[in-house]
Amino acid sequence: MNKYAIVKDGVVINVIEYESQPSTPPAGFEEGHVAIQSDNVSIGWTYANGTFTNPNPPEVVEMPTPKSLTDMILENPAELAKLKQALGI
Repeated sequence: MNKYAIVKDGVVINVIEYESQPSTPPAGFEEGHVAIQSDNVSIGWTYANGTFTNPNPPEVVEMPTPKSLTDMILENPAELAKLKQALGI
């Protein structure tokens, strides 16, 4: 089975599974709807020039590289002093 996006006026209005590409509008849909094969599409996406686009792409948040414990201790002299005292150095 393949997934097909049901598109009307450049917007995906439904996603349906078919054995093969339909040649007529899907049952329950009037003229002007087209079925386009796509495994990675959702309702509300846009379709133009042969490409589906998510109108609300997920936000990518870059996380800072975590510091090592050694780096955290060395950048804070008070913590380094506590560590030395605890180790008896």
